[in-house]
Amino acid sequence: MNSGFPSIRTKNILIEERKLWDNVTRFVEGGRVKVPAKNVDKAKTARVTLPCNGRKILIADDESSIRDLFLQVVRYGLPNCRVDLAVNGEEAVEAFRNGRHAVMVMDLKMPVMDGEKAFLEIVKLCKAENWAMPAVVFCTGYDASGRIEKLVKENPSHCLLRKPVMNDELMEAIKARLPAE
Repeated sequence: MNSGFPSIRTKNILIEERKLWDNVTRFVEGGRVKVPAKNVDKAKTARVTLPCNGRKILIADDESSIRDLFLQVVRYGLPNCRVDLAVNGEEAVEAFRNGRHAVMVMDLKMPVMDGEKAFLEIVKLCKAENWAMPAVVFCTGYDASGRIEKLVKENPSHCLLRKPVMNDELMEAIKARLPAE
């Protein structure tokens, strides 16, 4: 019986490549899982959500003293995590695109792009790429918009901290949002 697929012989068992392919059935490529259909020429593509990198944290704040302080606090409290920095919302979006951080500490008032706009851009990016959304710890010394207040009230994976932030309060918020190892 010739199915058109080459065959291989292993320990006197003839296995058609097609059957091997059926047993494997899927592989991850660029955020999509391809599942071969009965007709290989018409393979179906299923979408899977790719998780964030659980050991990466992004700190986005335009004030260098706050950024440096948060960096030292997080590195001390979570020595096994990689911490990246951004000085505005635009840099935060780009850093997330490249690193897919599990937790982001995001200032709301920043130049170029504020934290709320950056968050909305990350939401769009995650939907477009089918990536899991990171947890966001919003930090501000100002009043947060109603949208942010509502977001943190409805979604416990995000929170809002008021500056000045105590070190233990920051660490507690981040640790609570990191995925379990």
